[in-house]
Amino acid sequence: MRESTFYGWKVALCGLALVAFASLVAAKDITFNGSLVDVYTNVSALRDVPAPNALPGLHIDAKVKGRLVDIYIAPAKFAAKYGVKLAKGDDVRIVGMLVRSGDSETILAHEISLGQYDKRDGAFHETLTVYLRNDAGPFWIDDSAAEK
Repeated sequence: MRESTFYGWKVALCGLALVAFASLVAAKDITFNGSLVDVYTNVSALRDVPAPNALPGLHIDAKVKGRLVDIYIAPAKFAAKYGVKLAKGDDVRIVGMLVRSGDSETILAHEISLGQYDKRDGAFHETLTVYLRNDAGPFWIDDSAAEK
């Protein structure tokens, strides 16, 4: 009798662990639909958007969860100053904020990490991380004021 009760507790604990794990996985999906994004991706295209447009500067296009998404990095001069050199096919890690406007999605990058994704061990090996903004706003605003 005691052994079957002990077995019942094991099953209950395993069930609770499974529910907790499933909620974590579901929460990870919700973060993409919410505001915070943390993704490893590959650069599909690179664009320098001119100044009269909203979000002028360096943009990359990359697939995130099967969809092509515009990722705004920073003004081109700021990105170049801190060594952000990108090309089509580069592996990157982007941490940022997802912004939706109608059917289009843009990620405002808070930080970008350059490096290589190793398929053998499933790890991203960073060579450079540049922090672009925080809760107070983009760092290039302070940077341009210091240059004057």
